[in-house]
Amino acid sequence: MIALIPSKNRPDATAYKLLEAVGFECYFFVEPQDFGKYPMKNKVNILKNDQGITYARNFMLDWQRKNKIKTALICDDDINQFGHAVDGRSINSKDARPISEVFDFFARSDFALGGFNQRQYAWSEKKKYRVNNGKVEQCFLVNIDKISWKYKEDTKEDRDFLMQCIQNRKSFIYFGHRYYDCPVLGSNAGGLSDLYKEGRDSIWAVKLKNDWGKYAKIIKQYGRNDCSLNYKQFAKDMGLKVIWLKLN
Repeated sequence: MIALIPSKNRPDATAYKLLEAVGFECYFFVEPQDFGKYPMKNKVNILKNDQGITYARNFMLDWQRKNKIKTALICDDDINQFGHAVDGRSINSKDARPISEVFDFFARSDFALGGFNQRQYAWSEKKKYRVNNGKVEQCFLVNIDKISWKYKEDTKEDRDFLMQCIQNRKSFIYFGHRYYDCPVLGSNAGGLSDLYKEGRDSIWAVKLKNDWGKYAKIIKQYGRNDCSLNYKQFAKDMGLKVIWLKLN
């Protein structure tokens, strides 16, 4: 199992330790200016500084394809917990087992992307698994041979990437009872925190709304302008099945 972790100015990130504990081989994708600060064994120099998360995400996808790694987990560096929901309760794991347990299933599947819930929502999620309904961001699985599109600039990049997945008539699965936990967006030093302080996320939300029209709606969330996307309806309109399923 391979995990790809983009990181900017967070050499003390510890998410990879949870992943390595269950057998993931983790690769950090780091800017040249920070490369020497990172003590991790597997580091990849992304060749340019200060190009943003879109550049880093596309670099990782190209690297995955070049190195013939069919299936990989892409994981933000500041995730601090994994877990699963049982009977309306969120149960934290001591490692990343909730992710590793579905990795092989996803690798054998025809899904392009696989997403996980956030801790604060997992306990109330009604379905264990959804197809072409849910979300894929921050911590997700990629079957690279299904991906023909790239991340776009100046938008909510993971959400836009998922809309492009549907637009290309590729399906995704959402593991609603398996979750990750991390700091509130923009609150953790490093990463995109400076851009969030500048209010750039509101600009990205508007871009997302403009790009996806009737499937997008500007909302207020955690005191910020955000954009909600109707993946379910878009998938239906693109002729994809929207279902839930039970895995053995």
